Amino acid sequence: MPSVYEIATNEVVPAIRSYIAKELIEKHNLSEARVASLLDVAQAAVSKYINGKYSDKVKEIEAKLNKEVIDNYIAQIAEGKKQYVTACICKLCQSFSNFNCCFSSAGTLEVQA
Repeated sequence: MPSVYEIATNEVVPAIRSYIAKELIEKHNLSEARVASLLDVAQAAVSKYINGKYSDKVKEIEAKLNKEVIDNYIAQIAEGKKQYVTACICKLCQSFSNFNCCFSSAGTLEVQA
């Protein structure tokens, strides 16, 4: 059985990144290259997110994400504030898995401007 960290890395984080990528491209008119840079992923990964070419499990998790939480971070991310990507992922990962990881106790939810 995979650990919560493996699930977060392989399923939850890609689902969050997928939603963020779609929002940045569709609502903020950013290029795939710019979104890839903001999310610290390859442009090919962004292309897969946009075209729905990822696992059914990631799609299932993406459908269950709290979009209101993500939307609170999207505008900041669109402005190039990459630290909001990490804050968003941490916030959603905690709410989705309902666990306290070592990163949350280290204060990663605090966004440094």
